[in-house]
Amino acid sequence: MIKKIIAISSLCLILSSLSACQSISKSAEHVSGKVLDVLGLEKKPEIDAQSMLDLAKEAQQKYEQLRANLPKNQWVYLENPQLGTADLQNQSNDLNILSLHLNCKSAAQRASFTLTGRDGKIILKAYDDSAGQIQFLLDSKNFGNPFSLYSTQKLEDFKKALPAAKTIKIFNASKLYSFQNQRAELLFQPVSCTSPA
Repeated sequence: MIKKIIAISSLCLILSSLSACQSISKSAEHVSGKVLDVLGLEKKPEIDAQSMLDLAKEAQQKYEQLRANLPKNQWVYLENPQLGTADLQNQSNDLNILSLHLNCKSAAQRASFTLTGRDGKIILKAYDDSAGQIQFLLDSKNFGNPFSLYSTQKLEDFKKALPAAKTIKIFNASKLYSFQNQRAELLFQPVSCTSPA
């Protein structure tokens, strides 16, 4: 009987410590970086032998962590108020990311898009003559390249049809990239667009 009580109290102690760990893990986002370092919950930045810290590398690592945790198959609005930048991204199941820039923060900028591969490298972007023929399909209806410099009407037609579409597909160089158009209400949030060349 005493052994059972000890075993049950040990189990209760283990379970209570697990829930405490889970609470720390869940609230880790809200605790300052210094406290996280003391608790050992966040990786310390790598400082080289000359006591130098590569901020670009740190920023890239944080971006890669963020990207790995982005929801898939829907639009996500990413804003950096300190830099005054905003982006709208949609990550597919195969980890390609489509960024659409339709509602530019500045009137001096123009609408654009970027298609990035799972390795973070740009596969396609708007206004790139070397990319060859690009076709956007909304629910299998072909809109050609709405980001063509030669036809502003294509872009307006594309913008009108986009909110009701279930899927967005991009065809280029015998490859088809597919994205679900969930959370389409975010498509017209103000974003940072491309400045004209």
